[in-house]
Amino acid sequence: MLPAVVGPVLLGSHISTTSLWFTIALLVTTVSHCGYHLPFLPSPEFHDFHHLKFNQCYGVLGVLDRLHGTDDKFRNSKAYERHTVLLGLTPLSESIPDDPKKARD
Repeated sequence: MLPAVVGPVLLGSHISTTSLWFTIALLVTTVSHCGYHLPFLPSPEFHDFHHLKFNQCYGVLGVLDRLHGTDDKFRNSKAYERHTVLLGLTPLSESIPDDPKKARD
């Protein structure tokens, strides 16, 4: 909680502003780490890819990752195609499935 507390404490923010900040911070953290792509909420694909490949997708918004090239593997993956706001109830893993694995001999 320390990173979320430092800003409001240093700036002397009002309790209402601080409460709104904590609500948004906890919601974004929950959506990013829940493992589900929920309808009408931001996609967790970028953050999930970061946990899959620890040298990719460091940033919050992706701007610095694009600038420094630390999202190149992500942009070439199926996860990037699914990185959108889900507007229906059909899971994106069904509408944009992973490539079938090649059968081993």
